[in-house]
Amino acid sequence: MPVRTVPTKGPWEAPAVFPLGLAAITHRRFPPGRARIDDAFSLRHFADLTAAYGVDHRPELVREAAGNTFADMAGELLAALDPRDPRDAREPGVAQAPPIDLAVVAHATPDLDCRLAAVTSLSERVLGGPLSFAVSECGSNAPFAALRLADAYARRHDLRSVAVFVLDQATFPYETGRDLAGDAGLALLLTDTGSLGRLTLWQRTGTGPDDVPAAVRTALAELDATGCPLVLGAALDPARDLPGHPGRIVRTPPGRPASGTLTALAADPAWSAGREERIAVVDHEPDTGDLAVCLIERGGR
Repeated sequence: MPVRTVPTKGPWEAPAVFPLGLAAITHRRFPPGRARIDDAFSLRHFADLTAAYGVDHRPELVREAAGNTFADMAGELLAALDPRDPRDAREPGVAQAPPIDLAVVAHATPDLDCRLAAVTSLSERVLGGPLSFAVSECGSNAPFAALRLADAYARRHDLRSVAVFVLDQATFPYETGRDLAGDAGLALLLTDTGSLGRLTLWQRTGTGPDDVPAAVRTALAELDATGCPLVLGAALDPARDLPGHPGRIVRTPPGRPASGTLTALAADPAWSAGREERIAVVDHEPDTGDLAVCLIERGGR
């Protein structure tokens, strides 16, 4: 269940210029799935879980509901992201894409069914059985925490290919306090030959709402991105948080706390068509005070 913390202000972390380039990005919204959580085990599990957090257990919310597990969503995104080129086996002159060395799953909402795990599924589905782990409890900053960790692993272990899966689901037998718009997911593939974009990520903890405008201005200035187009997280307001910004602004619709901002980036017509060389994604999670500014520049490493 989501945990809210009291933000403790921290310094900017040093900007991470990723050693791997963005090679592919895919996203999708999922229709109602097949997984249900109104069986006897799930009813006992959620009754115990909600009681521990003082939340009302409302089994009627899932009596007729069928959702998607993170394992199922990650599997479909993996199929769309598969770095293997079917021509590799037939044409010796075609460079073979590297296998995925690391798979990271990021989410803001809990998985639908605690008996299944996306990371275990990915370790079996991905060729070579890569290391895999999950990142949560960061709210809407989950994908940026996952990217930062993926970057650290890639540097330390000289990895050639990393996949990050960002997942949202909206079927719960209790009220979450969040505006949820259904099941959705996004996956990014970063490789040593990735040419879609180069990522630089800044993060800061303990950033309260009043600190956001100055902190974002500082980050954009240090990234030399003061006037570039921006994708703003759902909690940010252009007039309040970026008054007078000279560049184009893309708003993220509410309802998908983890995958929303990066999906807005991937779906932006100007960026996806290659008409802009640089764009920055800015996200603030009010519950934790985490602020992330991620600059994407066309071209690879």
